[in-house]
Amino acid sequence: MHAHRLFAVLALGLVTLAVSQCGSVAPADTSPSPTPRGASPPAPAPSPAPAPGPAPGAAGSSLSVSPATIQGQAQPQATVTLAAAAPDGGALVVLRSDNPTVAKVPAAVTVSPGSRNATFLVETSTVVVPTDVTITASYGGTSMTATLTVKPPALVASFAVRSRTRGLGACGVDSSTLDLDCVFDASASQGFIGTYLWTHTMGPTTQRQTAAAPNAVVSPQGASCALYQQGTGGDDSNGDRYLRMEVTLQVRDGAGVVSDVVRQPVRVYPNRQCGFSY
Repeated sequence: MHAHRLFAVLALGLVTLAVSQCGSVAPADTSPSPTPRGASPPAPAPSPAPAPGPAPGAAGSSLSVSPATIQGQAQPQATVTLAAAAPDGGALVVLRSDNPTVAKVPAAVTVSPGSRNATFLVETSTVVVPTDVTITASYGGTSMTATLTVKPPALVASFAVRSRTRGLGACGVDSSTLDLDCVFDASASQGFIGTYLWTHTMGPTTQRQTAAAPNAVVSPQGASCALYQQGTGGDDSNGDRYLRMEVTLQVRDGAGVVSDVVRQPVRVYPNRQCGFSY
């Protein structure tokens, strides 16, 4: 009886052990897989390179000269303006004059980095007639032009009247020829003069006289008793009586440009000629 119970207990233990071994499940391994030693993470994709900006020589660039009309020997200032700011290192603008004998420009001018403008001086020469010169500035495949007009020196008429007997501002009637003994002297006039245009007037009568350069000093022509008798009289500071005459002068250059008129009153002393009592 005792042996039978012992056998039953042993049998029950073996069954329990078998069930325990068959029903147990190993837990899943949830730890991350190790990274292989020496491997590095993938590099990010590179950003695309920015497209280069256009050169600042596109439409919108300009060239100007101030003043645009000058007399020879002056130095007007020219300004180059680019359509966009110059890049790093600056913008080299090539310059050219179509008549460097009259208007000379530097070979080039540099626009500073970040700037749009650069200036330069134009050297001009004396000319005989007005001359147009085209100045060109080139950069980035674009050319800009400006026109400069160079003029000859201004025409300025100036003269003096001198008598060998009566001095400055006067004429005397020559007793032998009845001509005036004075000269009209325009040598102080300025500019490229081609012709001197004189008039002398007494009363309502005007005599015109033309002299080609370089004849700046001339004797009055057309004077006669008929002219003197048109004049009205006056008294000088010495009490000597005289006739009033007005002399005018203009000068004209080779292009036909004429100066302003200058005029002077002149005393004419009859010297008892042509029926005058004084």
